Amino acid sequence: MNSSDADRLIDQLIGEAVLSLLKERGPVTTEGLLQRLRVMKKHDKDPWRRETLAELIAEISSNSNAFIRRRAAQGRTKREGSLNENRNNVVPLFGKGKPSDPQKIH
Repeated sequence: MNSSDADRLIDQLIGEAVLSLLKERGPVTTEGLLQRLRVMKKHDKDPWRRETLAELIAEISSNSNAFIRRRAAQGRTKREGSLNENRNNVVPLFGKGKPSDPQKIH
């Protein structure tokens, strides 16, 4: 397995985990991602995917700077540092995040 194949698999696994969290309408947090990756590892039949999931879980769990630097070098994140340092990164795009009329939510 070459590094581009491994990177593609990592992207795919993270994408699958995040999509499943979004479909459940739950928060997408580092801990939620880790829990989902652990469930995926437990149920996956493919040894290559299980091994990659184990490595990915270990790297994210340890907040490995190497993981963050590698993702930044690949253009997949714009910052270096802890994955946990910016948990409150959700901001309303329009106004204060509340409807002007409580009866109108859409």
